[in-house]
Amino acid sequence: MKGKYVKIAFLAVGIFGLWGLFFGIRLVGYVDSIQRFGLERTACGTDGCAMPVMWLDVAWVVVIFVGPLIAALTWLVIWGVRSKR
Repeated sequence: MKGKYVKIAFLAVGIFGLWGLFFGIRLVGYVDSIQRFGLERTACGTDGCAMPVMWLDVAWVVVIFVGPLIAALTWLVIWGVRSKR
């Protein structure tokens, strides 16, 4: 039973590592751009946009960056619970 949890923990660390390589670096750049230029200019560009469009753009970015991480970790938990070994 202990080996099962160790395997799941190593897989979770691997998922975090891959996510960091694929999405984490871009997310750091996005956060840096928000800090330098502000949320509205980063999400809408120099032309600007309406407030609902800005928040939909921000929601889209969050789903694109964080969605794969949550999906992979959810799959790992479900697989770990159903695994017989």
